[in-house]
Amino acid sequence: MKIEDKKFAERVLKHLLISSQIDGVKFGLNSSVTLLYFTNYNKKDDSDFVLSIETTWTVYPEARDTYPSSEDEVPFHTEEQYFKHIWDIRRQKVVNVQLDAVSPHLIISLESGRVLFVNGHDPNYECWQLGDPFAGSDWLLVAAPGDDIAVWWPEEFEGALC
Repeated sequence: MKIEDKKFAERVLKHLLISSQIDGVKFGLNSSVTLLYFTNYNKKDDSDFVLSIETTWTVYPEARDTYPSSEDEVPFHTEEQYFKHIWDIRRQKVVNVQLDAVSPHLIISLESGRVLFVNGHDPNYECWQLGDPFAGSDWLLVAAPGDDIAVWWPEEFEGALC
């Protein structure tokens, strides 16, 4: 992942997610797909986004110095444990968002100090994507295969300050 791509993706992630909260969840056909719904009740535009997770993820009780580097290093959870994690972080506001230095691991810090970590490393598949599938907006971020990040955004965001 190029450093300039990482910086721009983080800028977009912060713009979209800071002050939002996890406001819903949907589990896919199997335990490998989870959809988390983020809503920012303080914004009128660009306030609802869905994080589609197709890899392992976890919630840490606090920020860490290092995070897993691959899917194999993320703790295993049952579907019940995943639901408990989501229950524990529901309605907590996002206070920071970052990507790992090498892979686009998604690291979302919450007001309680807990951290939602989503693996972003896979040589062949997309690990996660964030967008607004309902409004058809131009926002979309994808953790692409091979430790890359792809970002689509509306033209008017280019000069916007986050």
